[in-house]
Amino acid sequence: QRLEPFNIAWIEEPVMFDNVEAICALARTLNIPVATGEQLFNRWEFRPLLEQNAVKIIQPDICHAGGLTELKKIAAAAETHYVSVAPHNSNGPISTVASLHLDTCIPNCFMQEIFVTFLSRYEQVLTKPIPIADGHATAPDGIGWGTDIDLEALKAFPPNDYVTVESEPYTAF
Repeated sequence: QRLEPFNIAWIEEPVMFDNVEAICALARTLNIPVATGEQLFNRWEFRPLLEQNAVKIIQPDICHAGGLTELKKIAAAAETHYVSVAPHNSNGPISTVASLHLDTCIPNCFMQEIFVTFLSRYEQVLTKPIPIADGHATAPDGIGWGTDIDLEALKAFPPNDYVTVESEPYTAF
């Protein structure tokens, strides 16, 4: 309750995602919404959370949860339980763009999680950057996803075991 004055959007996975009973018990004691779901893979795995009113926000990941079609079905199931969707950051430029496009057709989409430290990298490898204005990202407009990977620019970022995160904050907001 001491966190309430800080206007926190949600508390993310305060207990293990598969412990629905513990999530329910904790959520009943809080006035801050509880969110979970980035480690769940389909609508059947979300079902107990929704049926038991365990959370106010679910966070499916487009890359983990079966892609566009399955995430849309998960969101529809959540909507029938008055649960919001805040898709998990999918950690890639095209998967982030795909998530933003999907968000536009999810009525109960609360927000899209995006790691702002990755945005400058995305700008370097996308043919058209993710539009951001007043702190809000929107889906790029145009054919297909509205953007594509610049294969020549991508060569500057060969695969490795670690993702280097820029140390300077992203200021385009």
